Amino acid sequence: MAPSPRSITHRTRTHVVGAGRRLAATIRASRRFVAGLVALLALLAFMASAPIRSLDAANQRVEYLRATKHQLTTSITDLEHRKTRLQDPRQVELLARSKFGLVKPGETAYVVVTPEDELRTDGQPPDGAGHRAWYRWLLDAVTEMLPMS
Repeated sequence: MAPSPRSITHRTRTHVVGAGRRLAATIRASRRFVAGLVALLALLAFMASAPIRSLDAANQRVEYLRATKHQLTTSITDLEHRKTRLQDPRQVELLARSKFGLVKPGETAYVVVTPEDELRTDGQPPDGAGHRAWYRWLLDAVTEMLPMS
């Protein structure tokens, strides 16, 4: 016996409805899966952000220390050259004569005064005329001889 058209329509309709329900369930499951996957990726990104920030801070510290090392190495080189120059008695004598105005016993010291250095008519000494207290002069001399930091 041949199936009736009504039963075929009913079976087809049942089959289509069942397939639609399965498709809807699959879509809902895939949405849950995608939402779960997005949440998992967000959690992983959040967990990875702290070590990444820590690594970035460490890299910045390394760069700062490298720059400081370079600056200190340059300073050491300059100080070694200065030390070498100051071990030469002629350089020490030149420094003593030019910076501190020292003379050898028996020599006569002369100070050349230019027109700008002469006293003003108001009785005030010109700027930088050398009127410093002895302790200031001594402190400046000592600090100039010490290595620069």
